[in-house]
Amino acid sequence: MRVDEVPIPVPQPHQALIEVEWCGICGTDLEEYRDGPVNIPLETHSLTGRKAPIALGHEIVGRVVESARDGSGPRAGDRVIPDVVLGCGECWWCRRHQEGLCVRSAVVGLHADGGLSEYVAAEAATCVPVPLSLRADVAALAEPASVAVRALRKVPSPIGSSLLVIGAGTIGLLVVQVARSSGVRKVMAVDPEARRRELALALGADAAFDPAELEALSAETTEGIGPDTVIECSGVPGTAREAMRLVRRGGTTVLVGLHGREESFDLLDTVLGEKRVVGSAAHLWDEDVVTAVTMLARGDIDGDPLLTTYLSLDQVAKGFDALEAPLANAALKVLVTPHQAYLQATSGSTTP
Repeated sequence: MRVDEVPIPVPQPHQALIEVEWCGICGTDLEEYRDGPVNIPLETHSLTGRKAPIALGHEIVGRVVESARDGSGPRAGDRVIPDVVLGCGECWWCRRHQEGLCVRSAVVGLHADGGLSEYVAAEAATCVPVPLSLRADVAALAEPASVAVRALRKVPSPIGSSLLVIGAGTIGLLVVQVARSSGVRKVMAVDPEARRRELALALGADAAFDPAELEALSAETTEGIGPDTVIECSGVPGTAREAMRLVRRGGTTVLVGLHGREESFDLLDTVLGEKRVVGSAAHLWDEDVVTAVTMLARGDIDGDPLLTTYLSLDQVAKGFDALEAPLANAALKVLVTPHQAYLQATSGSTTP
């Protein structure tokens, strides 16, 4: 991985050219930095026509500098969140507006050049407008927040329910807030870091546990029944099995966290307990991203406590190192900007 000089993207007629203001980095980007190419194609991708080298970055907010030549989407000067999930538009899933399940699906920042750059070309029709009241750095949380929104959509009946979130990183803390705003009666979180447990409580969790005390306290908090829903956000090997075990009989486990290994589970407990297990990954621009932007703008999601590190583009390696360091170096969401002036204007910014 390197910082490099490349040509400004030339957008297709249906694309807008966006000047990036901020771009977040996450665990998927960290995998590419540490072990890549992992998802980035070494052979030409059938949908995007691209292969490595590719610019990373899919948590993007920016201003439109050239609107789409076909007249679709936002106008020049508008601040937007570009949708990063791409489908072929022709397959069985795309015709049902399930682009994330497309057999040729692609993600901007993995299969096409992303937002760790000065400019990015994006599908104009699926760019989501950002209200003037929402700060650009907070708006950069829209993509991870849409992951949380998508996960809550997989919960059959959130109103009045109990919900346990495993992993209080950025996604887990966003899930806590979306759950609270969705009418969940009791929200619990588990994380090995005391600071993150404290933050979960500050952002709306009713209880936060260390993994060592999870079993007893979770059972006590739910009167021995177990939570109605468990949302696994850590991606740590073994936690999917634990999530499926902890959920009550007849409850739902939503798997959000990822790793590259196989997971075993207790078939007897799952079948006889009539437990439901569902994955949650690809968000939709008009359902999940729009909702995430609205919740951020309305204050249903408080993004400020999650923004721990601001860096310029030439410092991006420090951001990856911060996420990889023991206890994540106290970092939650690392934001990167190609504009030095934006970095200087950000109050309370921190660096690793």
